[in-house]
Amino acid sequence: MPPNKTLQKQHVLRSGLERFIQKQAARPVPTVALNDLLKFNSAASHRDKSLMLLENANETLNDMVVLVTRRLIQFMKLPYIVVLNAKIADIYNAYLDTLKVILEFVAECDPASELTEEFTFNIQNLDQNDLFLQMLKKTIDMHTDNLSTLSEGFEEISGLNLVDEKTFLNDHLKERILMRLLANHHIQLTEQLNYKGEELERLDQIGMIEPNMNVLEVLHRSFVFVNDMAALKYDEKIRMNLKTVTINGDDTTTEQVVENFESPDGLEPLKFPYISSHIEYVLNEIFKNSTRAHIENNVKKPVDVLIVVNKPNVEKPGPQFYKLEMRIVDHGLGIKPEVLDKLFDYSFTTFDSELVEEDSYKTLNNTGANQANIIAGMGYGLPLSLTYNRLFNGDIELKSVYGQGTTVYLKWVGVDAKQIP
Repeated sequence: MPPNKTLQKQHVLRSGLERFIQKQAARPVPTVALNDLLKFNSAASHRDKSLMLLENANETLNDMVVLVTRRLIQFMKLPYIVVLNAKIADIYNAYLDTLKVILEFVAECDPASELTEEFTFNIQNLDQNDLFLQMLKKTIDMHTDNLSTLSEGFEEISGLNLVDEKTFLNDHLKERILMRLLANHHIQLTEQLNYKGEELERLDQIGMIEPNMNVLEVLHRSFVFVNDMAALKYDEKIRMNLKTVTINGDDTTTEQVVENFESPDGLEPLKFPYISSHIEYVLNEIFKNSTRAHIENNVKKPVDVLIVVNKPNVEKPGPQFYKLEMRIVDHGLGIKPEVLDKLFDYSFTTFDSELVEEDSYKTLNNTGANQANIIAGMGYGLPLSLTYNRLFNGDIELKSVYGQGTTVYLKWVGVDAKQIP
């Protein structure tokens, strides 16, 4: 093809792609509630597993297109000098590559399709759904380790004062979490309903939702994880006193009190249908901060945890949602007033990297062997935790008395009890 024809074709493709991105990014942002992950619209009424999977696949695909193109538009709106930063450019290119993977998937399923402003493609059968799963796994891998890259990029351009970092990152991280959740939910749902051949009523997990999640098991995993990290750094662990209150549907209450909580074995389970990985991430962040405060200030008192689960009465009319609240009290001498207001700011950290001796400690603030000080060093731990909780109408509130300790109030709103099989 002559050079001028090649350039003309590239221009047409590029222009068409830009129009596609603009059009799709202008569509409404997906508003996903926990209940949406349990419903399959018309397909759910007759429990046809193939229809359920295909309907969920197409909803996921459309939501992914909107979320990816929205992120691309937001990166395009950044000042040019910001996008010139190599690390921020890497994230932008990751979203371009994600869109490329999506469009390649569409072309593989429908070779006759052409790129227009509208996105009308539908996944038609389970073979195409299998291809869709491969695409989703690829996109998850593409974004797995890029939070630290994003953090470093914004750290490098912070002195320019060209970007409203908080607004950009709030939207970016919320939509990033949503993308991963939708992708993982469909992958899990396909495995459960297609490959395992299970019915909804017999599933321990519906996509990413765990209908019988035991809060005590999640709490235990998180506390053990953080204490193990503390043992590596300080050769010490902290203790926890636990009280649980279950408010039953008939307004009666059931209480459990455990001094020096070490295991959920022998305790009445606290059922709260939710996504355990979201709760566990938040608890890890809170316990990391409490553990550092206790050990570094030589505090021997245990952390005090109160858990309240509100079990809805399904006999009442309308939706009846599970609710979970926690109060975590540490006695680690509190947080300085000048620091307190900054705790939920991105990239703010009280961690002093100069105090880390070579590689001896990348523990309490490290979520992986090759990701040093992800929490304290990056400063995204608490704001990202807040984003996780607020995704489904939960919240985090933190109170601290300097010289005494810190109290964290955590709230989650679960699924409608009437939607659980």
